[in-house]
Amino acid sequence: MIRATKKDLARSRVLRDSLGALGYPGFVNLFTEMEAEYEHDPAIVLIAALSCENLDDRVVEALPWLILRYNDLDWDWIKKEARQRQAQNRLGFIVSLALRVGASTYGNTEKLLKLSAIEEDLFEYRLDKEDTLCRKLPQGERQWIREARSTEARQWNLLTDLRAQDLSYNGDI
Repeated sequence: MIRATKKDLARSRVLRDSLGALGYPGFVNLFTEMEAEYEHDPAIVLIAALSCENLDDRVVEALPWLILRYNDLDWDWIKKEARQRQAQNRLGFIVSLALRVGASTYGNTEKLLKLSAIEEDLFEYRLDKEDTLCRKLPQGERQWIREARSTEARQWNLLTDLRAQDLSYNGDI
């Protein structure tokens, strides 16, 4: 495993705090009172996380929740930013996970149809280059994940073992 740098750890901490301030159940107790005074834009938190090269896995696992929780995300801005940062595959995969989780737990057809259209739009701009989901991986682990990854991860050219069934938000969406 490749060790996280101080910068990686600091970014993960800021994103955990932001997700906690936005109500993510796994981090809601982590942010400070001072941070609670600031408004956190979920779109900015999403793009900031997807732009990182090495994040805490728990932060990445919170991103589908963020997409399901917030109806009013500025998707035009998010898609533009993701493309500028070459993170559209990461975003597409997270949207795909949100769709799977939402279909099994949330049931809001209108929201799921919107997410499905966003996923299709992102797929049009999918990059052919292989990437990870915000995690530095040693070569041996890369090979193992390449063979064991989900259909969705393969479709988005991502090396990740994260699957929708691994995400349990317990109705907290």
